[in-house]
Amino acid sequence: MSTIALRLARRVQATADIRAFSASTAVEKKRGTLGTVVSAAMTKSFPDFSKLDPIYDDVSDNTSIIELWKKQKAQELGSNISSASNIEAMVNKERNIVDPPANFFRKYPKQPAKINLEEVSNADDGMFWSEDLLIPFEQFGKLSKKTLVVKRTTQMTSKGKIPSMYAMVVVGNGMGSAGYGEGKSFEASKAVVMATRQAIKSMQHFPRYDDRTIYHDIEHKFKATKLLLWARRPGFGCRVSPVVHEICECIGIQDLAGKIHGSRNPMNVIKTVFGALQTQRVPDDLARARGLRLLDVYHTYYGNIKPTYVRK
Repeated sequence: MSTIALRLARRVQATADIRAFSASTAVEKKRGTLGTVVSAAMTKSFPDFSKLDPIYDDVSDNTSIIELWKKQKAQELGSNISSASNIEAMVNKERNIVDPPANFFRKYPKQPAKINLEEVSNADDGMFWSEDLLIPFEQFGKLSKKTLVVKRTTQMTSKGKIPSMYAMVVVGNGMGSAGYGEGKSFEASKAVVMATRQAIKSMQHFPRYDDRTIYHDIEHKFKATKLLLWARRPGFGCRVSPVVHEICECIGIQDLAGKIHGSRNPMNVIKTVFGALQTQRVPDDLARARGLRLLDVYHTYYGNIKPTYVRK
């Protein structure tokens, strides 16, 4: 055997001896010089694996070991009947066996039942419900979808032209929540499905006054598109461009007037409408900024009633 192999064998044997926890005299004589290296302080630094940790060890998974400890304890006691009756208590005290509290282990919710895709899918557009849409299954069937843009695009490369289809979809529940999404694929149907799923994931809530119109007039600009929106009385209707009219149906806005200046690109118009509706100031913001009560803000700005305590 070579010198390197002999040194490796000795090192492996030394490591195995260090991990052993027997302190008998025979083992110490067999180790030879190793007994002087492993001191009593080093032995105490090692953890005692003969005891159970009540935090990291589950008592129910170690029942066989606990029964073996009880048998060993019963053999040690022998004919001492008075101590034999308390074998379980003695083993629990010596081995540090503690039952965890009832609320110690975290209770995870049960996995929901698998949903049949044939029931949740729509055969017309290929849409189906899944957990990544971040909406309940009950609300999925109540959404209204508007496919506003479908066009053919071409990517110019060194190898030639790569055609594809682009789609832009707006989805809403008609109760103030809506979102838009974009999709691109080689087939128009797949692009629409991708855009629809993205629109559902990006849905957000927009405040509505009296659940029919916006709170105040809005002027918003996005790139080359400038949008003007005006709140109108009940029964006025949505007198806006066709693209904005479709978005209002998805959100649930019934009375609105608007005008578009500059670029009328449908993609920019959709993004401008969503950006404009996000800039609304609701009565809560006005009351907090002006130090008024919410009821007084409603009377002042939406009822033509001026609070009596406000100075002229």
